[in-house]
Amino acid sequence: MSETKPVEISMPAAVGELHLLDRVDYEDAFSVDTPVKQSPEQWIRAFAEDAPRWFQLPWAGIGKILLGAQFGPLFTAPGYVVGWKILYHRPDAFAIGVDSSGGLSARLVALTPPGQAVIATQIRLDTTYARTLWPVIRQGHRFFAPYLLGRAAANGEWP
Repeated sequence: MSETKPVEISMPAAVGELHLLDRVDYEDAFSVDTPVKQSPEQWIRAFAEDAPRWFQLPWAGIGKILLGAQFGPLFTAPGYVVGWKILYHRPDAFAIGVDSSGGLSARLVALTPPGQAVIATQIRLDTTYARTLWPVIRQGHRFFAPYLLGRAAANGEWP
């Protein structure tokens, strides 16, 4: 396992070009330098599916209870990654998303420029309720997004 340090980067233009949301109220992107050569799909799966269970289940529960997140199957199922719907699947990018009845829509995008893995997030906040909750959720997101990317990179011995 190697030492990996994700860093925040400017939002890659390729993410905006996907037009996954009609409006973006928040976005960020984290990158990690890595010799691991995997597809964007494999990076999203390592980021989300290989996250510790102590993270996955409470985080999904918070999304469902507080925001009415409309998750699909939380375990392996065609068209989904840990309950997030696959929205874009190409060799150069892979995106998943979840929407909620509480007014928050989230998109995660993986890109794999040479020698790097990038995980980008875009959020749309449609209600006062979602805009009120977002500052608290954002704190957790900004801690866990780079943590999970670094963990995926450090565990990069994939099949």
